[in-house]
Amino acid sequence: MGIALLLNRKLRGRSALRLVVFAPYVLSEATTAVIWLLILQPGGFVDQALSSFGLHGLIRQWLADPKVVLLTLFVVITWKYIGFGIILLLAGLQGIPTELREAAALDGASAWQATRRVVLPLLGPTIRIWIFLSVIGSLQVFDVVWIMTLGGPANASTTMATYLIDHGFKRYEFGYGSAVAVVLFIICFAFALLYQRFALRRDTEGALR
Repeated sequence: MGIALLLNRKLRGRSALRLVVFAPYVLSEATTAVIWLLILQPGGFVDQALSSFGLHGLIRQWLADPKVVLLTLFVVITWKYIGFGIILLLAGLQGIPTELREAAALDGASAWQATRRVVLPLLGPTIRIWIFLSVIGSLQVFDVVWIMTLGGPANASTTMATYLIDHGFKRYEFGYGSAVAVVLFIICFAFALLYQRFALRRDTEGALR
C-alpha cells in the first residue's frame, strides 16, 4: 500500500520505478525460481552481500535450513507477486476523484488523515479483491516452491500443491493424489463462497445497483 501511494504521486522517474516494481511479475515462475536459486546458493549474491557489510553471522543455508526455508520462500514469492498487487492498488487509486482529497485538505485534514479517512475506505473493494486473489494463489502455489526446494528440506516448505504432485506423480499414488486435489478444490471453493458471502457481498451488490 505504501509503495502504491508513493508511485501514485508525481515523482521524477515514476514510470521507471513502476517498471522496476512490476517487472518481476512478468517473469515466469520457473525463471524466478532459477534466478533466486543462483542468488541464494552458498557463496552466492546474498552471502557475498552480507559478508561485504560484515554480517557474517546472518549467513544461512537459505534453502537447506528447515528453520529459514519457509521465510526465504516468502521473500521470493512476495518479490514475484508484489507488482500485481501494486498495479491493482494503483488502478484503484486512479479511480478516486482528486476533488475528494482536495476537499479534505480544504477542511484542514492532513495528508495522512486524508489517506486514512478518504483514500483507504474508497480502496476497500480493491483491497478485498487483492486479499481474495492472494489467498487463493497462496493455497495453490507450486512452481516456485517445487523448483527451488521440492518441498524440502524435511517437508519444511511443502504446500498442498507440491504434496499433491509428490504423491500423485512421483510416488505413483494416483488415487491419493486425486483425493488431495479434491480436498484442495473444496478448501478453495469453500473459502471463495465464504469470502463472497461475508466480504465481497456489499461490493457486488453495489455494482449490481
